[in-house]
Amino acid sequence: MMNLKDIISNLLIIAVGALVVYSLMLTTDLSVDVKSYYDRVDGLQTKIDSAMAVNQRIDNKIAKLDSAILVINNEIHLVDENINIIKTRTNAKVSAVDNFNYSELQKFFSKRYNPNNPK
Repeated sequence: MMNLKDIISNLLIIAVGALVVYSLMLTTDLSVDVKSYYDRVDGLQTKIDSAMAVNQRIDNKIAKLDSAILVINNEIHLVDENINIIKTRTNAKVSAVDNFNYSELQKFFSKRYNPNNPK
């Protein structure tokens, strides 16, 4: 005959077995739609790839604009240098005229503004 200890052990084993079977039945009913997640990940990857392509095109345009800006800045620098040279020459001529006496001024303006005198 079985004693009380063996009966309790058997009941515990049966209870644990029943819980395991019940747990397995619940987990088999649980289904995860992995394909839809993979589809969503693929869709996101496609969007990321297209965004990266657009970003690369923008980077290329920025590089072209930077080189064009550099060329224009160089041209502006050359124009500024030419303006400074013209200012220096003009100031030299004005200073020279400032030092003319009356007869030299009369001669200068008669040569410059006389309609009968070819330039």
